[in-house]
Amino acid sequence: MEIELKYHIESREIADSIFESDEIKSITDPNSDESIAMKAAYFDTEDRRLSRELMAFRVRKEGSKIVGTLKWNGQGENGLYEREELNVPVLDESKMETPDIEIFAETPMYEELKAIIGKRELAKLIEVEVIRRQARIDTGKAICEISYDEGKVFAEDKEAPISELEIELYSGDKEDLERIGEELAKKFNLEPETRSKFKQGMDLTR
Repeated sequence: MEIELKYHIESREIADSIFESDEIKSITDPNSDESIAMKAAYFDTEDRRLSRELMAFRVRKEGSKIVGTLKWNGQGENGLYEREELNVPVLDESKMETPDIEIFAETPMYEELKAIIGKRELAKLIEVEVIRRQARIDTGKAICEISYDEGKVFAEDKEAPISELEIELYSGDKEDLERIGEELAKKFNLEPETRSKFKQGMDLTR
């Protein structure tokens, strides 16, 4: 289960101020603050079978590693997202261009994924390129990752900017996650990001 808060950020300077604020600095694990380049591709069939089943299929390069991800059964309100998530390591970088559900062959979702797609071909719909600044934070009641993504989402011949703060719950108290979000939103006048990156990309295709 993935649980995270998302906020729109007006500038990198605001994001840096959040990372350096007393609220975050005091609970950041030593040596966990880092920046990495990420490139992601989202795939679906021509008739959008996965989207119709409220599923997202992503392959993302995170620095030097590649991860395949499925997300499903999602719900989001006021920037708080909760959804099922499955991640698997990917050894072949060509899967960023040529999708293959076989990367999920050893997971419980494989048969369902195969049934949904059938013999339809998958194609890349959306690309996302961001630089992510991230750090692990520990409140004593919850362990989270706070991150800032700055970059672009691409779909067809269109593109749109991405500038968002995410706070993802790794373990512990969901209420503490929400408390952190509320404090940062109030102090830095943050607005909830009501669209996932996938949704932002899909909106470009319409």
